Amino acid sequence: MKRLYFAAYILLITGFMTACYTPSKMSMTNISSNYQDQSRNLNVNISAYNTCSDSTRIYYKFNTGGLFFQKDMKKNYFFAQYLIKYDLYNISDIKKIIDSASFIITDSVNYNQNTDIIDSLNICLKEPNNYILSLTIIDLNKKFVSTNYLNIYKNNILNRNNFVIRDEKYQPMVQNYISNDKHFRIFMREKQIYKLFVKYYKPTNTIADPPFTLGGKETMSLSADSIFSIDINDGCSAMLNFTKNGIYHFQSDTSKKDGFTLFRFNSDFPKITSAEEMLSPLRYISTKSEFNDLSLMKNTKGAIDNFWLDKAGNPDRAKEMIKVFYNRVQDANRYFSSYTEGWKTDRGMIYIVFGPPYSVYRSPENETWYYGEDRNILSMTLDFKKTQNPFTENDYTLDRSPEYKDVWYSAVESWRK
Repeated sequence: MKRLYFAAYILLITGFMTACYTPSKMSMTNISSNYQDQSRNLNVNISAYNTCSDSTRIYYKFNTGGLFFQKDMKKNYFFAQYLIKYDLYNISDIKKIIDSASFIITDSVNYNQNTDIIDSLNICLKEPNNYILSLTIIDLNKKFVSTNYLNIYKNNILNRNNFVIRDEKYQPMVQNYISNDKHFRIFMREKQIYKLFVKYYKPTNTIADPPFTLGGKETMSLSADSIFSIDINDGCSAMLNFTKNGIYHFQSDTSKKDGFTLFRFNSDFPKITSAEEMLSPLRYISTKSEFNDLSLMKNTKGAIDNFWLDKAGNPDRAKEMIKVFYNRVQDANRYFSSYTEGWKTDRGMIYIVFGPPYSVYRSPENETWYYGEDRNILSMTLDFKKTQNPFTENDYTLDRSPEYKDVWYSAVESWRK
C-alpha cells in the first residue's frame, strides 16, 4: 500500500486509503464548482515537477478560508475534514484510469486562519509518456467538491514540468504569476544546464470581443521584446526578482518552444485594488462613448462611482452591483488567467457578464459551459477550444456565433438598469 506523509504541525492525517474506480471519461464530470465565487471556493492550484525519469511530485495549494470548520461538541473544538483524491490518465487514452488514490485529512489547527495550505504527493510516472492528472478535493463537512486537471509531460527534459519555483521560505510557488515584491529561485531537474535564457514579452492590452463577433482571436506574436540570461549552478538559480509587468519565458534551448513561463501582472494581482484596474473591465458593459468619457476623467474613482450610481439608481444598489461585478473580475483573474489577466480572456468575459456557469464539462481539447438546465437544448451552451500556447495550458478560445447577440445584449442591459 502506498503511504503519503504531510507536515504534522499543519495537518493531522486521520485516514488513508487507495481505491480503483470504474473507467470513465473526464468530460462526464461537472466541474462548475471550480468557478463559484471565491467565498464559496477553495481556489485550488496544482503544479507538477518531474523529479526523475519515473517519478513526479504534485504540488497543491488552497486556502483554509474556503473550508467549513465544524464544532466537535464532545471535545469542544472546531475541525475541518476533507478528502483528496487523484485519478491519472494516459493523455492518449482518457477513457481509462491508470492509477488512483485518496486520503482524508482533518485540520483542527487553522480554524478562522485563512491559511494557505501548500503540500505535495509523489506519483510514479514513467518517461516518455504524457499524462493527465485529475485532483479532487472534497470538503466532507459541507460536501463541496473542487476538481482540477493538469497535463504532465515527460517526453523531454526541457518542458515546464522539469522546473519548480520556490520563494524565500523555500515554499513552492504553485501558481505561475509573481508580484513585484516576490523573490524566488528556479530549481530544475537537469543539473548539466548552466544558463537559462529568458524571453520577455510586454503585457497585452487586448480584451475579449463580444461572443457574437466573428473574425477570431488575435494571435500573440512569439517575437520577444527582449532576451536576457540567468546563471544556473547545480540545478538552481540565484535569488531573483522581476519588477516589470509582462511575460517571462525561460528556456535552456531557444531554438525550441519548450520551457516554462512566469507572468507579472499588477502588483496585487489577482485582486483589483486601484481605480485604473476598476475602469478597464467596464468596457464589457459600457458603450464606447461612455468608456471614452470615463477614461478622460481626472478623478477616475469618482467617475466610476458615478457610473454605477447612475445605473443602479441608489447608493445601496450601486454598492451591491460594484461588489458583485468586481468580485467576478477578481475570480476571473484567479480561474482564467493565461498569457493575460483572466478578466481579459474569453472565459473571463463570459463569467463577468453572465456569472458562474451552471454546468461545466472539460475534455483535453475543450471546455463546455451551460447556463440553464444541464445539457438542455433550451440552455445557452458555450464551447471553448483549448489553444496551443507555449506559455500556458490555460488558454481557451470561445467558439463564437451570431446566435449569442441577443442574449449578450440582454445580459449587458441587466447591468445597466
